[in-house]
Amino acid sequence: MEKVVILGAGRQGITAGEFLHNKKTDITFIDINDDNLSLAKREGFKTVKKSMNSKEVIAKEIKRYSLALSALPARLGRIAHLGAIMAKTNMVDVSYSEDDPLELNSMCKKYSITIIPDAGIAPGTSNLLCGQLYKSFDKTETIKIYVGGIPEKNFPPFGYEVTWSPEDLISEYERKAKIRMNFKEMVVEPLMGIEYIKFKGFGALEAFYTDGLRTLSKKLKNVRNLEEKTIRYKGHADKIKFLSQMGYFEKKAGNTNPRDTTIELFKKIKYKNLRDVLLMRVIGEGYINGKKKRIEYSLIDFADNKHSAMERTTGYSLASFSFWLLKNPQKRGSILTPEEIGMNEKHFSEILSLLKENSIKITKKIL
Repeated sequence: MEKVVILGAGRQGITAGEFLHNKKTDITFIDINDDNLSLAKREGFKTVKKSMNSKEVIAKEIKRYSLALSALPARLGRIAHLGAIMAKTNMVDVSYSEDDPLELNSMCKKYSITIIPDAGIAPGTSNLLCGQLYKSFDKTETIKIYVGGIPEKNFPPFGYEVTWSPEDLISEYERKAKIRMNFKEMVVEPLMGIEYIKFKGFGALEAFYTDGLRTLSKKLKNVRNLEEKTIRYKGHADKIKFLSQMGYFEKKAGNTNPRDTTIELFKKIKYKNLRDVLLMRVIGEGYINGKKKRIEYSLIDFADNKHSAMERTTGYSLASFSFWLLKNPQKRGSILTPEEIGMNEKHFSEILSLLKENSIKITKKIL
């Protein structure tokens, strides 16, 4: 039985652990948070209480495992990668560190380990779909990602409930977005570029720029136009821009920190008896045999009786990439991006099959 360690026993890590356990792997969670560890214990997992705050600690803890999963906060993403390299242990990481994971490619080659970064739903499964789109066309003109987690119904004040880290959410709303337009790499303001999008069964939705391309901008060099937009209910972006303009995202020293107050307020927004839903559409346009084609991959995923849609889609994406790597050890070490996996038809199908085992069903339409 393969031994797997998961760094971070939050909801997404637990969700991934459940799936891998059902795949007959031996799971251990490492976390410093007692509540998280209690949750893991209630689910029947082995646990270790330890702070994962340095690459040395991480390396020491994970070196005896076949694979490490990182579900740590974004600020610890680079530390986790360096720890995996030191331990010579393969890793699949769901955190969204601002550091470029490709910078560590030469180190991974040197020590013959594989790290799959950004292995959530978006980035992650979205990148997988982009890779498949890229290989589907003889010439790829445009790839667009639309993705977002929202309540199944629009309720005030924001039409949104934070089902992941509020700090990371605010950072997403502040971070300038990288896009490509007519082969030109550009940086645009977040929450801009608003357009309206339709999903069957939902009301008025909007989508706006967020910085989600990550490694795609380097791996898909020959695509003319490349962008990601976040989906929310109509009017959400203007409300968030108002909070930002009023200073509610500012970090200040002292007892009154507006950002901390906003984080706590976001945590309190809960919609009772209302499921969340994950919406995603990845669109590719290009030429096949000289003819202009459009291919769309779409996903609508609802919460189930145990997990939110965000937990399901992120956790099961992490688990699917992880189980795939366990069964497909790489001969050469590298930073292996989800889009590179998606460029291989066999590997692409294997990941989609693993997602389907958890009723995450991605549909394809050719126009």
